Amino acid sequence: MQTAAYVAGGGLAALAGILYATYTNSVQPATTGLAYELYAIAAAVLGGCSLRGGEGTVVGIIVGAAIMRVMANGINLVGIAPAWEFAVVGYVILIGVIADALYRCHSAKRRGRLAA
Repeated sequence: MQTAAYVAGGGLAALAGILYATYTNSVQPATTGLAYELYAIAAAVLGGCSLRGGEGTVVGIIVGAAIMRVMANGINLVGIAPAWEFAVVGYVILIGVIADALYRCHSAKRRGRLAA
């Protein structure tokens, strides 16, 4: 099962790379896909995954990825310089981590009150 998961993940990554190359009509090895892991982490955080230990749903990740694309488009439409896009994504991750910490703290307090 684990091997099948890695094969499926590798195949989907290859398909995504091919689709990206056809979308941009060119590929530069030094810069293509630069900092995409930041966008993946931000999409996971927005989708409901905790950075402390991953519980989340596939639908949540898809929603988080859609929000990231809308946010990137909004940054362009508002006129924010492209250099600030990473800072905005970083703030989104920071807000997501803070919201997750507050939610976990609130849940722990609620469980403590219900147990007592």
